[in-house]
Amino acid sequence: MPNTTTPDQNTTPPTHEDFHWIHGPGKTERFAKFIELARDVSAGIHSSMQIIFSSDLVREMNQDCENGQESAPSIGKTDAVNLFRLAMAAAGFLRQASDEHINQLNQFWDE
Repeated sequence: MPNTTTPDQNTTPPTHEDFHWIHGPGKTERFAKFIELARDVSAGIHSSMQIIFSSDLVREMNQDCENGQESAPSIGKTDAVNLFRLAMAAAGFLRQASDEHINQLNQFWDE
């Protein structure tokens, strides 16, 4: 039976590079990673809240429309609640990450 495993040595290096919002020398600055994290998390919260709001708005409009003219919301109520909980958790995570940086700065300046 032929061997179907590949050796770990002499492999072709991957072409994938981690994505970064900050390019050039700025990417090595002290808070660059945190700034990118804050941007990504806040964008996720914003998108989640837009989806929830849009779905709630469609449900409200459906209450006032003629029978058979209803539109389907983009997500159901259960998914909206779960997405809202995800947004709250993401906001809490961002606050916690901010608090850690604040504490580090305060310790640095208090010394």
